[in-house]
Order: sequence, then C-alpha cells, then structure tokens
Amino acid sequence: MILQAVPTSTNSALYWILSIIVWFGIIYLFQEVYYMQRPLWQIGGFLSYLGQMIRNAANDISTHMERLKKPDVQKKDVEDVIRRMMDFVVISPTNLDPYGIVPKYKNILNAYESASNSEVAKVLGDNTVAVKNFSTALEALSQINLLYKIIDHYYRIAKKYKLYAYALQISMFIPLLKEASDALNGAVTAFIKGIPVGDGAGPLVAYNVIRACAQPVAHEAVKDTAVVECDLEGRKLYVVKAMGPGSTVGRPDEGVEYIFEKLGVRPKYLITVDAALKLEGEKTGEIAEGVGVAMGGIGAEKFNIESIATKYG
Repeated sequence: MILQAVPTSTNSALYWILSIIVWFGIIYLFQEVYYMQRPLWQIGGFLSYLGQMIRNAANDISTHMERLKKPDVQKKDVEDVIRRMMDFVVISPTNLDPYGIVPKYKNILNAYESASNSEVAKVLGDNTVAVKNFSTALEALSQINLLYKIIDHYYRIAKKYKLYAYALQISMFIPLLKEASDALNGAVTAFIKGIPVGDGAGPLVAYNVIRACAQPVAHEAVKDTAVVECDLEGRKLYVVKAMGPGSTVGRPDEGVEYIFEKLGVRPKYLITVDAALKLEGEKTGEIAEGVGVAMGGIGAEKFNIESIATKYG
C-alpha cells in the first residue's frame, strides 16, 4: 500500500500565501534590478552610437584629406594630424580676476586658430580654403569626441559606485545629446565638402548688400576679413564680413575697430546679422529684429564691438 501525505487545509493555505509572497518578492527584486540597470544599458548603447559616429567621421575626413594632401605626405601623417586635433585642448584663462579676461580669450582663440590651421597645412599645404574647411571639420569632430569622453566618464563612475540615480539623470538627456551629436556630425560632412551652413546667413546678407552698392571699395587690412566701403541709396555703408571662401568667421570686431580707429568714421548705426538656433515652435528662416550685437561664439568679439559702440556712442 502506498501512503500519500495530503496537506491539511491550514497547511495548503499557508503554502499558497508563502508562494505568493515569494513570487511578489522575486518580481519586485527583478523589477528593481531592471530599473537600476536600464539607464546603464541606454547610456552604453548611446556610447556605442557615438563611438561608431566618431570612427566614421574620422575616416571620412581622412579619405578627403588624402585626396588633397601634398605628394610627400603619407597616410600615417594624415592619421596623426586627425588624432592630435581630436584630443587638442583649449584651456580657458583664469577668472579669479575677471578684469581683462576678454583680451585673454581673444588671444587664446587666435592661438587656437593658428595652431589648428598649421597642423592641417602640414598635410594640405597652401590650399587656404581646404585648410580652413578641414580645420573646422576637425573642430566639430573633437567636440563629438569630447562629448563621448564626458559621457563615458560619468557612465563608468555610475557603474563603479552603483550610482543608478546618477545614471538615470544622464539617460534622461540622451535624446538631446543625440540631437547635438547628430548636428556636429552633419557639420563634419558639410565642412569637408564645402557646403554652406546656417551661419552663412550673415555673410550672405553682407554679400548681397555689397552687390547692390555702387562703387564698392574693399579694405583688406584685417586678417581673413573684408571691410567694404560703398554707397547705397545715398547712404555711405561700411560692410564687414569674413573674406571667404572657406570656413572662417573672420575678425569682425577688428573690422569694426578698423572703421572707427583707422578710417576715422563714426557710423550712425551698427547693424549685425547672425543665424540663431530656433526654438521648437518657431519656423525655420523666420527673421527677428532687436537691439544689441547679434553674434554667437565665446563672446570676445561681441564684447569688443559693444565696447567700441559704447565708447563712441
């Protein structure tokens, strides 16, 4: 005879209660692990995306530079220049004493521009337009590389010390970071192919004004900058724009200073034209008017123009 132990009703109820508690505990723990690991998975995926973007952009730049390089330049030399410029560092001046910091910024920016152009010129030679375009393309690539390094740093910190809330905050910004990295990647392609970008709106307006003027006279006393004196509908105009062609913004502040200090002219108005990032609700190409100097960047040129305008009223 086979005897089988059948649990009593009390034991059966206790068994099911314990089973439910255990299963809920397992689900809760799994859910907690999932929610803690999910931000790390998202960040890891984004880092892989950025890494592939950097490799593709670097290869694209290398391919185009090899087509334009000097005969005595080897492929290794091209790759060395790209590698150095990707990790090139521009150190901001100290702001412990903010007085006089703007000229320091201006000096550092000019030094960076000279260093960047010099590195690219080692490969491309005296092709000025290509040197400027590839210098800017490498600058965009270095920004993508910097973004990768920063995200990777915080990713490793969050993973090492189990700072999942830290990782969650980073993962929340991934859509915005992806949009920014895609824009920089698009800039790399645009600059190496010489495609006009949004910042070309200002020079385009200046060029059309010059074309509409009578008897334009160009002053080329400022590096990479054209100061054009002309007449339009009975008004004397002084148009300042980047010399071009190529990826350069020129030195508009020095152009304005040249008009006031060297030519001795006191214009009634200073009109600046610049492209701005649109808000999500705005339409592309809308025009807004206002007061102040419409100019992006770190602010050194803008500060100098404002100082000249304030000095001469």
